[in-house]
Amino acid sequence: MEPADLLRNLAFLKAEKDLAERFGLPSEALLPLVFSLRFGGDWSYALEDLRAVSVMKKTSVYDEETKLGSSLEEIYLLMNPAITESEGTVRRLEKCGDQPTRLLVERPYRVRARADRILKMTIDPRAGEIRVEDLDRKEICFEGSPAYGIAHEIEHLEKKEVAGKDLSELRFV
Repeated sequence: MEPADLLRNLAFLKAEKDLAERFGLPSEALLPLVFSLRFGGDWSYALEDLRAVSVMKKTSVYDEETKLGSSLEEIYLLMNPAITESEGTVRRLEKCGDQPTRLLVERPYRVRARADRILKMTIDPRAGEIRVEDLDRKEICFEGSPAYGIAHEIEHLEKKEVAGKDLSELRFV
């Protein structure tokens, strides 16, 4: 690794670490947010007195005229989350952890969640920026993929088994 690359990576790691201090949170509380940024997807983490969930929302922005675009990512970090309302049922395939294959599960289409605190990280690859803000509210609504994600991650926090039909129960037609 070149020295310039190493210095850039160290600066990035420091910026990640500084987020906890900036928002007055224990470093471990940000693990789901950092994991979503680094590895993609939704994550959860539990301490004795703090539970944290990150859910990701992706939006592709494309300019027909310039033929340029990017996928904006919004990652929401919820501290001590709970789903207060859910609506609809979506059947979908999910793969989690050590499961050998995906399972056919049912998730809500729309959820309203409350949390002690909600942070939002916006990643704009085109601008080369990562912005993090405290939403200064205790409730948030998700639909589609982020709704499935928070339902799944809260199952983990509640130590529930992800249950569904085995992939092999589907049939080819």
